[in-house]
Amino acid sequence: MRKRLLLILFYFLTIPAFAQKVSVTGYLKDMQGVYYLEKAIPLPGGDSLQWTTYNQLHNRLNIDLELAESFHINVGLRNRILFGKMLGSIPQYIDMFEDDNGFLDLSVNILEGNKWFFNSSLDRLYIDYTIGKFQLKIGRQRINWGIDLIWNPNDLFNAFSYIDFDYPERSGSDAILLTWYTSENSSLDIACKIDHNKESTIAARYLFNIEDYDIQFIVGKFMKDIVAGMGWSGNIGPLSFRGEGTVFIPYSDNPDTSGTSAAITFSFDYTTKSSIYLQAAFLFNSSGTNKQTTGISLLDPNRNLDARHLSLGKYEIFGQISYPVNPILTLGVSGIYNPSDNSCYIGPSLALSLGKNFDLMVNSQLLLGGEGSEYGTYGKTFAGFGSVRWNF
Repeated sequence: MRKRLLLILFYFLTIPAFAQKVSVTGYLKDMQGVYYLEKAIPLPGGDSLQWTTYNQLHNRLNIDLELAESFHINVGLRNRILFGKMLGSIPQYIDMFEDDNGFLDLSVNILEGNKWFFNSSLDRLYIDYTIGKFQLKIGRQRINWGIDLIWNPNDLFNAFSYIDFDYPERSGSDAILLTWYTSENSSLDIACKIDHNKESTIAARYLFNIEDYDIQFIVGKFMKDIVAGMGWSGNIGPLSFRGEGTVFIPYSDNPDTSGTSAAITFSFDYTTKSSIYLQAAFLFNSSGTNKQTTGISLLDPNRNLDARHLSLGKYEIFGQISYPVNPILTLGVSGIYNPSDNSCYIGPSLALSLGKNFDLMVNSQLLLGGEGSEYGTYGKTFAGFGSVRWNF
């Protein structure tokens, strides 16, 4: 696997010699993380883990190679060096970073040591060809059909967790995407992906506009389900109003599902005259549960979700408020509440601009709830993060 990834990297590093234009952007970030668990986790050998720390050096490279005006190759490379107490306390943590959900395994730990490792992964690697009103993308890419800002039942290809704040680019899929721009305000997408289990997702989306509302309809096959969904984005007076929903109908015997299910979400957001940003959202997920169950762990780097399983709870309520104190400082706090088990997630944050291309962020993640609840897996969990980022 390591040789395969290095060969792919070497191949694409030679392409710029033939490109008309090469664009390289990205960032370099250093982040310190601290965790405290109310209930200690038992470890092999009789030890336990109650608090731990780690440091992460994170480099992002986005490369756009223009071979012709209508033909591009895009590469996205994610390099991370992690070290600290946590890597020695949780042996399987290092191996989790090599997990790749795509058809191609493009994530590898290039170097490993005592309490540290260096991981490199390709989460974008695709060709982009445009001819007339048609655009074709082939390879690892992000297919984002979600409209809402927190939960995305329409995002059949790349669902993500709101809690995963350290991955703004989001994961990609090994897929083929054909887009037909039918008019200035409408388009038809047809996409197909295959994942690491060789399960396929094939779907079509029609997106159009009616009286300042963007509306979309989706139909297709999502792994072992037939799916149909819709989404919208517009305004009700001064409020932005978004939402989406999808129905999942098993087309074969599937022991991993409990039959037909639906996920529906909608949200409102509003910015006051004094620049205070307010947002509220609601999710109904029929695949979720009203009972306590094994919940979320902040120590798991692979909080894999999909459009059918966006939450563990049947109902989720989200709220957020942020305020730009001045042009360089923004304060905010967000939260998710599960009314069935009275557990919640709270995320305070502080963002500070340190000058041109430099940013500082300090944020916390608090998981509160009874043992066994969605957000209280280990009782109360407290995490804090501080990072400095240079963009280039």
